[in-house]
Amino acid sequence: MEQKEKSPKRTDPADWEIGTSLSLEAWKNARFDIEDVGRAGIRYIELAWRNDTFDMLDPYNEELCASWVRRTRDLGMDVWTMHLPYGPMWDVSLTDSLQSGEAVQRHLALLQLANRWNIRTAVIHPSWEPIPAEERSARLDACKRNLPVLADAAERLGVRLAVECLPRTCLGNTSLEMSSIMESDERLGVCCDVNHLLQERSEQFIRELGSRIITVHMSDYDGLDEKHWMPGKGIVHWNEVIGALASHGYQGPFMFEVREPVPSELTACWGRLLADYRHSLHHD
Repeated sequence: MEQKEKSPKRTDPADWEIGTSLSLEAWKNARFDIEDVGRAGIRYIELAWRNDTFDMLDPYNEELCASWVRRTRDLGMDVWTMHLPYGPMWDVSLTDSLQSGEAVQRHLALLQLANRWNIRTAVIHPSWEPIPAEERSARLDACKRNLPVLADAAERLGVRLAVECLPRTCLGNTSLEMSSIMESDERLGVCCDVNHLLQERSEQFIRELGSRIITVHMSDYDGLDEKHWMPGKGIVHWNEVIGALASHGYQGPFMFEVREPVPSELTACWGRLLADYRHSLHHD
């Protein structure tokens, strides 16, 4: 007799820790103080950067980042995710096997750093953009060939890959396409970025991808394009988003990805979101 897959145990968002994505460029230019992040009660951070402004494979930058990771942990926080770079040089959906192979090798070098620094989740974009409609199928096929290569290497390093949903013409811009990408390797997880979902509501995406979601990027937008506003400023239905994640067993953290984050404002925002969610449970 075929056994039905067990439903995940619902989690309580009150148990989720708070996290935030931090720009390494901003860190290098002293545009924020990591101690302020800790004082605000933020438990986790994500290392994020654009390779054209912060080349992690430069030995100086690598050692600088290693010192930041140590400092973060000395302050009682931890690094939840490494956000791998994106752009033409990092595009695993390129149909030219030489170019996509070079992109895979660049990502592999950074996964080795993630392992060295004991960062256990790495976020990856499934493509760059724009992708013409006539190329989409071939680009999706290339992506689905290359991600398992990275998933295999990541598994050996003790790192899990989280493929991020993306906006506009990028790959992974709907739950249907993300589900197709997930079929390429069971070891892949999903990074749900609610700011990127332009063709469906965020809670619908979460319901479709369910327990494959292993990390999140939380910010608000106008529904027309990504904005990375503070939650509550745009159109995201936060009670539904939090409820959908909880119902699929998401255990946190609630990772903010807003532009130029002020740590104390992030903590206050999560307090409001959680209070609104609890209120909605008692009045449904």
